[in-house]
Amino acid sequence: MEKKELAKSIINYLGGNNNINNYWHCVTRLRFTIKDASKAKLAKIDNLQGVLGTTIKSNQYQIVIGPNVDSVFAEIEKILGPQQSDNSQDQGKHRFKITGKVILDVISGVFQPILPALVAGGMLKGILAIVLAISPGLEKNTTMALFNLIADVPFYFLPFLLAISSARKFKLNEFLGICMAGALLYPTFVAKIASGHSGLTLFGLNIPVFNYASSVFPVILGVGLMAIIYHFVDRFIPDVLKLVVVPAITLITAVPIAMWILAPLGAYGGQYLADGIVWLFHKAGLLAGFLLGFFMPLIVLAGMHQSTSPIQIQNIATLGYDYLLPVSFVHNMAESGAAFGTSLRMKNKELRAAGLSTSFSAFIGISEPALYTVNVVHKSSMLAAMCGSGVGGMLTVLLGIKCYAFVMPGITSLPVYVKADQGFTNALLMIICLIAAFLTSALVAVILGGKVARENDTKPTSTQSMTFSTPAAGVVIPLEDVADSVFASKTMGDGFAVKPSEGSIYAPVSGKVTMLAETKHGIGITTNNGLEVLIHLGIDTVELKGNPFKLFIKEGDEVVSGQKIAFMDIKQVKDSGKDPTVIVVITNSKDKVKNIKYTLTNKPAADFDEIMSVQL
Repeated sequence: MEKKELAKSIINYLGGNNNINNYWHCVTRLRFTIKDASKAKLAKIDNLQGVLGTTIKSNQYQIVIGPNVDSVFAEIEKILGPQQSDNSQDQGKHRFKITGKVILDVISGVFQPILPALVAGGMLKGILAIVLAISPGLEKNTTMALFNLIADVPFYFLPFLLAISSARKFKLNEFLGICMAGALLYPTFVAKIASGHSGLTLFGLNIPVFNYASSVFPVILGVGLMAIIYHFVDRFIPDVLKLVVVPAITLITAVPIAMWILAPLGAYGGQYLADGIVWLFHKAGLLAGFLLGFFMPLIVLAGMHQSTSPIQIQNIATLGYDYLLPVSFVHNMAESGAAFGTSLRMKNKELRAAGLSTSFSAFIGISEPALYTVNVVHKSSMLAAMCGSGVGGMLTVLLGIKCYAFVMPGITSLPVYVKADQGFTNALLMIICLIAAFLTSALVAVILGGKVARENDTKPTSTQSMTFSTPAAGVVIPLEDVADSVFASKTMGDGFAVKPSEGSIYAPVSGKVTMLAETKHGIGITTNNGLEVLIHLGIDTVELKGNPFKLFIKEGDEVVSGQKIAFMDIKQVKDSGKDPTVIVVITNSKDKVKNIKYTLTNKPAADFDEIMSVQL
């Protein structure tokens, strides 16, 4: 699907232009907040070519695209228009209600836009460190001094970058936001800091002295305060005076309060946060490293991994290094190893090729494709990724690995693990951790991948026939006895039905899930030999809008016969006046099936009993 068409489809399935409040993207995901959740059709988005998966976290609708997210976002921005400051009263009412649910949303929205600058500066720092480690005599070289200056710019002026992205996130004029950063880095104020006394007061109260260069939290808090004041004042000022009065009141009110209270609190908070990380890894280093690594796949799955960016940047600014980035690095290698090991057990050539390609993506730093298309789909693969990431995280602590600049974790980030005055030791130890994470996850995936091998076996159970097992425990009845004329007449195809005694629903055949009804009452499975099988949960249950059903699969999953795929609340179905009969039909039986033999008819059936044999 063309990126333009993909963007249009995503917007359409999110309820259209008018249903989208805010939108942005990270390294691999499009992120949206919307007005009416009932209009969103995630199942439709999941099925779009080019979409790796979807999830909802902290009221964010996250759509995983992979490395091409930039180009898709560009098409979305062409349709919706660039994010602009909106000074309306409605924005003031809805944007700045401070609740726990929006914290991750704010962090992600503020840090994602500035990552390219930080990554560029971090990579340049790493390359310069390698050059100086090889040739220490270049330390006083004027050309090296120039490149050092370039590498330091994104970090020294980090408050300016954060001011712009924070203003965009809080729907504040960006140039007002820059004024907050300018106040914190004003040359006179910076010069006073060196003397230990700011020389500034607010109604007789001294302004605290802090060095805000490379700081993270002070400017975010300051711009947030500006936004609150701006939108509050904007509600009471006549339109003819807004341009003059509102910005002036915002600036003269927010900057002094921020410099007196919020900026120092942010500076203290950042320092204590960095000290807390050091304390945690000092007191419970191995355990902390293992647990952080072990749960990192789940953290990424929840879309919460970007929430650690400010902590990592703060650590580098205050300590000169960070402990967390190495754990993220080994996590990517663990995802790569798990996808690689799982692919080795796959017998389906197309699925194996997809697994190997996502393994390479994780190797270079983009873990989501491997996570969503391979590791989440297979439990053994997910466990392998968690084990490899845990082992790698523990090793980074044991070996004392440090990351000296902020950069996205991937194989190309190795230069930032080199420090000029310490040589290559830290980087070599990091490579050991990466190898350990990759091999551990790959080995576990291969050992536990027996089920994967069965799920992806391209050979049908029989070249001439195959059997259908019980989709639910209960009494088997002929299709003709079903209380629905369409199914009973076999218009939809031949098959059978079960009057269930329990709510667990199992796959009657092995194959690929090719259809899931939005109301969860219909499941389509296509077998390796081309049979299109429909499992219909109840009669007229579409009217229940999915309430009695719970699905354990998604479109595209490979399932095996007897695998639990859904649950139906039989009591709720009956209380709603509906028939809970489970119907199984082969919708293309006229073209594919030569003969059907029914093993059970009008008899009780337990789980996994053989019900029907089909000759092809």
